[in-house]
Parts: sequence; structure tokens; C-alpha cells
Amino acid sequence: MNNLSKIRLLGQQDIDYEKWGQTIENARNKRLYARSWYLDLVVERWSALIFGDYEYVMPLPLKKKYRITYVYQPEYIQQLGIFPTPPFEIQEAFAHRLRNQFRLVSYQLNNENSIDAFKNFKATEKVNFCVNLQPPYKTLFSKFSQHAKRNIRTAENNKVKIIKGQLPYEYMVAKKSSIRTKVEESTYKKLTLLMSNTITSGKGVVYAAYSSVNNLCGAAFFLLDGGRAFYLNAFSTDEGRKNRAMYAVVNEFIKEHSETDLVLDFEGSIIGGIARFYKGFGALPENYFYIYSNRLPVIKIFMK
Repeated sequence: MNNLSKIRLLGQQDIDYEKWGQTIENARNKRLYARSWYLDLVVERWSALIFGDYEYVMPLPLKKKYRITYVYQPEYIQQLGIFPTPPFEIQEAFAHRLRNQFRLVSYQLNNENSIDAFKNFKATEKVNFCVNLQPPYKTLFSKFSQHAKRNIRTAENNKVKIIKGQLPYEYMVAKKSSIRTKVEESTYKKLTLLMSNTITSGKGVVYAAYSSVNNLCGAAFFLLDGGRAFYLNAFSTDEGRKNRAMYAVVNEFIKEHSETDLVLDFEGSIIGGIARFYKGFGALPENYFYIYSNRLPVIKIFMK
């Protein structure tokens, strides 16, 4: 039996969650985003390509439009791909099956998957930023940029204080009032659901910044899973930006989790100012790839 014939496409309802969970948990490249419970919270519909008896799995978020089912990259999911990373020839088989199964694919692999196996897709390299928190805080702090250190001192001088455990409702009210661009209500609802479930289970935590007059001026929502702490969402008010509140938030998280086996995963950004913020804490780049394939009959679709 060749590698391609060992790959099955299973719908969400047909997946063995116990076997799936064991595969993800034992994968060196495991990611929160590939956990079945996380996919169920964030994605309305998903399927998976599964090799053999769950030896390798590839979660696929799905949508349907014009009677065509396609693979897309959802909000709050940065990297998916194949777990664990198989030998190259099996990665090639996954890539072949993925492209042949779906006419439209817009998807992000994880950093350990080989882009060479997906040669029939258009590919764009993306960058993530991570900090290994094993060293003592003093060592970690020494690697902060001068810009970050200066902003941490500014927050301290402005008497910004950090408190853990803010409720999702309070977080969302403050976040909505701080955002200047239009955001779909469905995005807020999904984040609220995600926060409520993970804070209750102990996987999620909010670090909130308060000004000297006790105004909530910034906060970050972290999700801890599989040896990583994901900087999943954050906001800062005008007062928080002035007081450099987010520098205090991240610094406090790093201080509290130094000398642990955690990796702080900032999830990266192509926006220069945000990337500079992450790198300011000594974060190192971790590259991964976005892949795209479009074999849709465009004229036929729009004539319907």
C-alpha cells in the first residue's frame, strides 16, 4: 500500500477524539491550534486528513460557498499543518491529497513542515516570534532591547500595576472601546467564547494593566498549552499607550514564568511596529509558510 492510499479524509463527526488527542500530545511540533477542543471552539466545521491509524493528522478548517467546500485559515489559529511531522515522502502524499481533494486551499503550515513537499502550492514565508523562558529573569531581561527597557521603566514611573484574572466581559468592553477600526461582532463573540472556556479550565489567563487612577488601560490574554504560552489577544487604550502599559504586561508575564519550560509564543506579525514590540523582549524568529491553491472555475461560479 503506497502512502497516498493510507490517507483518509474524515469529517469532524467521524474523528476518534481520543486517538486524535494522543497523536497531538505526543507530537514534537504539537500546537494548541490542533487540539480537537480548540478547533471545536474556534471553527464551525472542520475535517482532517489522517494517515493510517492516526499516525499523522492534518486538521482542515472548512467553509462552503457556491456549493464548493474549501479550506481556509480561521481567526485565532496561526499554524496547522501535519502533526507530528512525517518523513518527506509522506508530507508529499498529504500535499497531493490536499490539493486534489479541495479546489481552493488557503492554509498555514506549522514551522516543522517542509515547504518543499508542497511545491504545487503558491507559498509565502511568514515569521513568528518566540522567547524561551527557561533562563532566570535577570538573564531574560538582559536580552531586552534598550527601547523595551526604557518603556518598562516608563510604565513603572507612571505607577502602572498589573493584575491577573480579569473577567472576559470586562476585557471585551474595554477592548471594544479601544479599537478604532471596525471589527465584526462574530470576532468578538468567538474571542469571548474562547476566553470563557479556557479561563474556566485553567488554560487561559488575562494580565490586565491599571493606571495610577485605577483605569483599565491595557490587557493581554494568554493561553498555556503543550509547553507554550500563546499571546493570543491584547489591547491598549490611549492612556495605556501613553503609559506604555503593554510593556509592563509582557514584562510581568515573563518575570512570573521565568525559569520554567515554557516558550512565550507571540504569534508574529508583518506589521513593523508590532514585530518590533515582540523582538524587544528578546524574541527570536521562527519561520513557517502560508500555502495557497486555487483551481476554481471562476467564470462558471459567477454565472450561477
